Amino acid sequence: MKAVLILATLFVFISMLLNAARNRGKLDDKANRAVAGLASSMRIFVYGLLFFVGIVCLAVAWQSL
Repeated sequence: MKAVLILATLFVFISMLLNAARNRGKLDDKANRAVAGLASSMRIFVYGLLFFVGIVCLAVAWQSL
């Protein structure tokens, strides 16, 4: 579980760094599109990971009843 949380935190941090570089205009068009695509896929992965963790927590809570 710690590894999942660390991975999600790293993905969010890297996504924020890439978005900051994109917003400052330091990237050309091709790099800007690549960073936008990468940020979107990372965001979808983190949301999926949080959904999966929520399902696991509900399953554990259900089993403890």
